[in-house]
This record gives sequence, structure tokens and C-alpha cells, in this order.
Amino acid sequence: MNERTKLILFLFLVSLSFYVARTIVVLTSFKAIPISQSHLYFPAPYGSIMGLDGEPLSANLLSYNVYLDAKYAKVLSDIKGWNYPQVVRGALRYFGINPDTVAISKMVKKAVGGVEIGVVSRKKVLNIPKKYRNFLNIKSVYIKSHPATFVKTLVNALQKEYKNYLKPKKSGEIVYGSFGPYKLYSSIKKVTDPIGGDTIFTTVDPRIQSFAFKAITEAVKTNAASGGEVIVSNPKTGAILAMTSTWQWNAPVMDVFEPGSTLKPLIFAAALQDGVVSTHTTFSGPYFRPSSKIPLIIRDAEAHSWPITLRQALVYSSDVAEMNIAHDYISTYGRTAFYNLFKKFGFGSRTGVNLPGEVKGLLIPPKKWYAIGGVEMSIGQGIAVTGIQLVTALNSIANGGYLIKPHIVNEIVSPDGTVLFSHSPQSKKIFNNDVVRIVKNFMIDVVKFGTGKPAQIKNVLVGGKTGTAQKPVNGVLSESGPYFSLFYGFFPADDPEYSILIMVDQASKGKYYGQEVAAPVFHQIGKYILKLEGYGHQEIFRTFSPVSMPNLKGLTLNESLKILKALSIPASEVHFSGNGVVVEQYPPTYTPLLKIKSVKISLGQSF
Repeated sequence: MNERTKLILFLFLVSLSFYVARTIVVLTSFKAIPISQSHLYFPAPYGSIMGLDGEPLSANLLSYNVYLDAKYAKVLSDIKGWNYPQVVRGALRYFGINPDTVAISKMVKKAVGGVEIGVVSRKKVLNIPKKYRNFLNIKSVYIKSHPATFVKTLVNALQKEYKNYLKPKKSGEIVYGSFGPYKLYSSIKKVTDPIGGDTIFTTVDPRIQSFAFKAITEAVKTNAASGGEVIVSNPKTGAILAMTSTWQWNAPVMDVFEPGSTLKPLIFAAALQDGVVSTHTTFSGPYFRPSSKIPLIIRDAEAHSWPITLRQALVYSSDVAEMNIAHDYISTYGRTAFYNLFKKFGFGSRTGVNLPGEVKGLLIPPKKWYAIGGVEMSIGQGIAVTGIQLVTALNSIANGGYLIKPHIVNEIVSPDGTVLFSHSPQSKKIFNNDVVRIVKNFMIDVVKFGTGKPAQIKNVLVGGKTGTAQKPVNGVLSESGPYFSLFYGFFPADDPEYSILIMVDQASKGKYYGQEVAAPVFHQIGKYILKLEGYGHQEIFRTFSPVSMPNLKGLTLNESLKILKALSIPASEVHFSGNGVVVEQYPPTYTPLLKIKSVKISLGQSF
């Protein structure tokens, strides 16, 4: 090796030693400063409330929260050569915001802060001009849809009662890895799927609910009343098929009224069961005087001949006969026993229907009864009940003698399909079969021949009872009113599937009897229900699909295919394009599955 070669090798080794030493110093003296993990969150939906047959009562709308960042808009404008004030003003005008207000003008001039534009529809976001999109902070959010007017009060009540089930459980999240000093980008480290709220499946039939709301609204308007309510139920199960009122709150569980003569079938049944009367009992009339010490004479509102049988007493809605029955019951069993009858019917206690704000009603104990001794309760005076209490009690005549706990929620199901709650029937036998058969036949005659005639429905046997009750004003009753007008009925009477309670408050156009005001509403709703069910070879209007198209937006392709497969939609009928998560789907959510031939899915990046 010559001297030249040795010199070159020496210089190379010196240089190598220098770089090795420098590297050691760098590695021992300096530490990498990692950038924190990057998180991207995307929302989970609220739970839905579903009606009977899978029809949605409330759902979710995917929308976007938009924020305009003025400072960032200024920086971008300087880089890209945009007219900064003009581009910001244009963006604001796109969202319908006046850019010329004092506050916004100052913000634009100083290029500090921004404008919270708020929740914007998906369509609006997708059409944002590209230039504006660069300085807008867009985050996807779910908002609850506004339920239809006819079901709004009920949905609001359910949302309040079941808010812990309906609220989203967990937002989705994408976590990117930490950035090292030489790493310019990072791969996805973790993906967490969103967990939405639970789905509540109710007993409510949206079509009956809608029609009932229209019918009671029209009745209130026609009779210049202050309000009204309707409950439609299945007397065999206690399921509430419709519950609506003209008030802005859920009156059938929150408001009370005197039930008037609608209460009489219950007293008849109790008196028959306990041997106070029989089918051979007659009443001579023509009036009832509760006490020789009190100048009070009770007479029947409807003129008829005397004497009358037990059956005629209910058909004519005889207050004289009813008070005689109550008097004899108290004389035989005592005041406390008579009071306990009303407790057995469920009055004075909440029914336990799964809705918020239910009140107990008013049931006065014997020690606080008025001088006439509580017999007035037999004709529905001196007692206040809710609509749900009254329909539950009267259903015991229609269903064979059972007091069945009413319910409006069948199931609550989590997003993964777990059943979190399932309705468990609760009932108690309060009348024997013979008593129910007798009183039910009496109620059929009420509609055939008595005060309930306006409730008749062609070709279908109906049983029912009218009621007209004085409404106290400042604690005082007046013969001139106002009144509660009521009707309760069931059909088909030989094997009831439906019961309907109508209450109209303070009808003020001359008519106020239950048979004039409430019974016609029963007729309208009952006739509509029968058309839905196809009675009498009529056209069957019900076209509900048992299952509808789910909301796939925000899900991966594999997740979507898994859901669609469970709904018997094969992968061969699913067409997709793009990458990422579902951003568009066809058919849209809630399309009945029976109408779906194929599914189209567009994948992309979620906002």
C-alpha cells in the first residue's frame, strides 16, 4: 500500500469516526418529540321509536354542524390569492346568514374568531362550493326528527320516559398513531364503531293514532269544546293502540275528570257478583232520596216508564236505579267495602302504564265522604279518574273479567340485537265469567236500544256506555254545566279486539250529552279500524311491511352486508362503489322490505 492510498484510507476513517461520534451525540443528547395521537370522532344516532308493524314514530336525521373559521380563511386567502372579505361573505350568504351585521363585519375585518353556523342538512353540506369548504369546520351530528303532530305528544312522553335507552351510547372514533421526528404521516391505529341508542318497539298503530287525532280534533272544533282525548286499546292484552288528545301534554295519563255514567257497568258487575242484585231485580222509581235530612231528590235524565228491570236500568242509564244499588251495597257490606270496590277497579292508584307524569286520580276515603254517604260515586260523581284508569277498568267487562295492566312498550332492543326489555303481562281476575257475560250483554243493549245508539257500526256488534258528568268550576257544580261528555265501547262484542274511550271537555254549542258528543266519535274511529282490518269484505287498507330498510350510513361495507343478509337481502343484490363508510344508500331508510329488489351503496369519507 503506497503512501497516497494510506492517506486516503486515513482520511476516510477520520471522517467516518466523526460522523459516528456525531450520530452518538445526536442520539444521546436529543430526543424525538412525538406529536399526540390524532383522534377523529363521528356520531352515533339516537334510538328510534317504532310503531306497530315497524312504522317509525320518531327517527334520526343525519345533519352537520358547521363553523366558519375567519382566521383560517384569511390565511388561505393570502396563500391562494383570494379576496378574503369577499370569500367569507359569500360563504355566509350561502348559509343564509347576513354578513353585514355589526358583529360579523368586525369579525371579518379583524380576521379573529368565527361564526357558528349551526346544524345544516346533508344536502346543503354536499353542495357547499369547494372554495368555501376549505375554511369550514364540518362535523356530522344526529338530530331527532320532529314527530308528526298526531303523535308528537306521545313521542315526547316516550322520549322523556326512556331517555337513557334512546340516547347514543358511544361516538365512533378513529385513532391515528403518534408522529415521530422523521415520520410525515401515520397509519390508523384503532377504529371504534359508534354505538347508537336502543330501539323502542311500541304497541301504537300509527294509522289509528292519526285518524283518532283527526276525529277528536274535529269533534272539539264542531262542539266548541275546550279539548278532548281518545284511547284505543286491545282489551285482551292491555296494549295501547292509540293515545291522543288536543292538548299539548299527555292528558290521558295526566288529567282527571269525573267519569259520570260510564262507571255504572262496574257497579252493576260488583253488585251482581256480591249478591246485592240479580237479573230479576226491578226498580220502582221514580226518584231516589239519599237521606230524609237532606232536601235532595235524584231523578233520571231520560223519561221512561216504571218499574224497570236491571237490564233496562243500564240501557236507560238510570241514576235512580244506580243509587239504589249503591245504597243497598253499603247497607249490606258497609262503607269501607263499597270504597274498596273502587280500589279493586284500579281507581285512586296509578295503572303503571309506562309513560311519565301519570297521576293517581281522586278517590275520597269514607271518613271524608259527603253527607249523602258516597252513593254519588256510583254514578261517577265525587270521584276523578284519568282516561287510562277508566279504559283499563272498563276493559275488565270486555275481556272476561280481568284488570290488565296497560302497556305501550313491547320491547327495547339494543343496536346489537340484545333484547333489553320485553313486556310481561300482568292481570288480576276481578269479575267471574257469569257476571261479565250478563253485564256485557247489557252494554250491547245500551248501543242497540239505549243511549249508545249513535255508536252503532253497521254489521258489527258493539257494546258500550255513555257518560255525562258535571264539571266543577271553582269547586262548584252547576246544572247548566260545563260537562264532560264520554263514551266507552268495544267490538266485535262477542269477542272484543278493540275498545275505545272518548272524552270531550266542555262542549258549548248546546249538545253535551255523551251520546250526542262522544258516541259519534267512537262510531267514526271504529268504522275506520274495521276498514283497516277488512271486515265485511271491504278493501284492506293496511299495507304495512313487518320490517323496513335500516339506516346504513356510517357503517362499513362488511357491517352493511351482515345487516342486509339478516334481512334476507343477499350480497348478489347489493351494489356498491367507493371506499370507506356508507355515505349514501338506496332505497332510503324505512322503505318496506317487500318493495326492495336491490340495494345500492355509495362509500366514502364521513364528514
